[in-house]
Amino acid sequence: MNDDSIGKVIPRSNYSILGHKQNIDFLIGSFLNNSMHHAYIFSGNKGIGKATLAYAITRNILSGNNFNDLSIDKNNKVCKLIEANSHPDLLVIEPEDPEKKTFISIDQVRKCSEFFNQTPSISNWRICILDSIDFMDISSTNTILKILEEPPTNCLFLIISHNVEKVIDTIKSRCLELKFQNLKNEIMIKKIKILKPNLLKNEIDRILDISDGSIGKLINLSHSDSLKIQGEIDKIFNERKIDESVYNFSDFILKEDTNINKFEVFIDVVNNKLNSFIKELAINNTNFIQNSIMVFKIRDTILNLISQERIFKLNKKQVIVSIISNLNKITKLQ
Repeated sequence: MNDDSIGKVIPRSNYSILGHKQNIDFLIGSFLNNSMHHAYIFSGNKGIGKATLAYAITRNILSGNNFNDLSIDKNNKVCKLIEANSHPDLLVIEPEDPEKKTFISIDQVRKCSEFFNQTPSISNWRICILDSIDFMDISSTNTILKILEEPPTNCLFLIISHNVEKVIDTIKSRCLELKFQNLKNEIMIKKIKILKPNLLKNEIDRILDISDGSIGKLINLSHSDSLKIQGEIDKIFNERKIDESVYNFSDFILKEDTNINKFEVFIDVVNNKLNSFIKELAINNTNFIQNSIMVFKIRDTILNLISQERIFKLNKKQVIVSIISNLNKITKLQ
């Protein structure tokens, strides 16, 4: 399997559900017993299958299936309409450009109110998938709250959250939260062996460690460009020096790729390397207490750079160079 075939699979066209049996059984049971809540929050880390399950439930409900599982013929009309984002009884609210972390506008959310005030067109339900509430500002959040306070009949709200702790309590109190756990290693190993059957065990172990139970991260990290990023970060730690090649490395990370977001891979690898380094330092460094002050200060600087880039859209090249420069300071403590 070449890297071109390891591209992103968007949830609306993904029919492969991995794990989460307890949540699946609960949702199926609720539907079959006519006890569906009007709004659910699917909470958990990014890339573990929350949106994929939301679309799976949506397909079955809008198809009118009396389903005992989530299997469905993906060639049926409803599935094709959902894949094309053109089913009249499904509204999807998501950032216009999720790669650039744009916020969901209040105008997008207002469409939800109009949508739920209409009767179903070709099914018995109207469903809205919000992916994700983490991309909403206070104005958009307040608009959603008003909709949740007066839910229409035969309408279903499926809300995705990667950071449910930041969702306001008034919204959480009007929804039923289903917690999604990180995927187990056996599921992740099975997936990675399908994607990259020729990887060495140490490469698989490294990808599993960085992925942290997220199938989305695993797919990104299985790409050969991601393996190169991991190698370059290792090189910084092993050689304990950086040179002008750091600028070429930053250009490589920022080069657009339809298959993976290399900048996000870089951030994941850096975070993992920081955590691993701190653990090793605690075990092997006799001056840990003295050095830990500097380590945590540098780590906070790096995490702040990452946060500032996401909020204020800083120059990514400068952010990458600054992160690598700070990583190099840490390596001096080895």
